[in-house]
Amino acid sequence: MMAAYFRGFILKKAIARCAFNITRLVCLGFAKVAFRLHIEGQEHIPHTGPVILAANHVSYIDPVIIGTSVRRPIRFMAKTELFRVPLFGWLIRQFGAFPVNRHRTNLQAFKLATSLLEAGEIVAIFPEGTRGDGVGLRPAKSGIGLIAARTGAPVVPTFHKGTGKVFPKGAWFPRPYRIAIKFGTPCRFAEQPAGMAEDQIATFSRTIMEKIAALKTSLEDDSRARDDRTYATGEAMLNNKRGINEPT
Repeated sequence: MMAAYFRGFILKKAIARCAFNITRLVCLGFAKVAFRLHIEGQEHIPHTGPVILAANHVSYIDPVIIGTSVRRPIRFMAKTELFRVPLFGWLIRQFGAFPVNRHRTNLQAFKLATSLLEAGEIVAIFPEGTRGDGVGLRPAKSGIGLIAARTGAPVVPTFHKGTGKVFPKGAWFPRPYRIAIKFGTPCRFAEQPAGMAEDQIATFSRTIMEKIAALKTSLEDDSRARDDRTYATGEAMLNNKRGINEPT
């Protein structure tokens, strides 16, 4: 009987993983075409073991874009109301989102994130705690540092841009706009004497936001460089065409 139970459990897990892979590949293909999704730094995400992805937050589709950009399944915390939205609720559930009651978010989210990390999963956390304006970054809440300190999991700073344009606040349908995402080098919370723990947690949370801000600058610089190269290539082609068409 136990053997049958474990076989059923393994089969159920395999089906879930297969469904995730298919959903991810479909969404990845769509994002590449519709939003010209550009991904950098995937090599910084460990292939196994617990990982915290600390990302900026500007749109409800952030979990989908982040989940699409990572090869491993990710778990997200999302407010209960989002799961009531037809299709969207199903989609974010496929990408590992689980409902959290906003009135009990702090304790509930901490327990869930800790247990998932202890089980060796990837948990994505938005250190700012709420959606930003897509221009600047908000200060980090202490939760990211507390979870990193409790679990010892490596934290991968993550920055993405464009999701706020694709699905801005108040929108019902996505809009065409380029999305880019970049993952940084993992860092860990360093063990400190008990008396310094609280200050160290706050410092670590600020450090994570500083690393996200550095990724923001890097990604924006890369984007401008690509735009300059595209413009230069277009100008060269136009000048070449003019040169061919001009009479000798």
